[in-house]
Amino acid sequence: MYPELEQIRREAERLTGEMSQADWHHALPGKWSCAQTFEHLMLSYAATTRGTLKAMEMGKPLGGKPTFRDRVSTFYVAGLGFLPSGRTAPEQTVPTNGAGVDSLRPFNDALVAMDATLTDAEKRFGSRVKLLDHAVLGPLTAREWRRFHRTHARHHLKQLAERVRQNGSTVA
Repeated sequence: MYPELEQIRREAERLTGEMSQADWHHALPGKWSCAQTFEHLMLSYAATTRGTLKAMEMGKPLGGKPTFRDRVSTFYVAGLGFLPSGRTAPEQTVPTNGAGVDSLRPFNDALVAMDATLTDAEKRFGSRVKLLDHAVLGPLTAREWRRFHRTHARHHLKQLAERVRQNGSTVA
């Protein structure tokens, strides 16, 4: 697995290692539970995997031509690792109740599947090719997709870590 994604996996394991089932599913008012947060991340990985597989099936990358705004946004998020706050999740990545996300196994499986699919596409189309368009950042290469997902996951894992720090054993 690429280092950007391995960092996510290790941090998620460290953060959730001692969680009880109650901690895993507890949510503060207006916030996602830990299970919902990991469901959201899994849904985002699955969307990237589906898009990449579609490009592979079609035999061509599906990324468009980046605008200046796209390049700046991509540099900010994938290059510098900053994620602007205040955005709402795209509809297809909004978690339900986190059911079925009682451990990190499905999260890790989705992460590994996405990485493998991006690697396959990179081998087929090249490392500089814009594989898919991100809804906000525009066209991204496989490397930029990995870095976006690293930044996105770090954003959510920092939120969970802060709740752990503030609330002791009650995580989310």
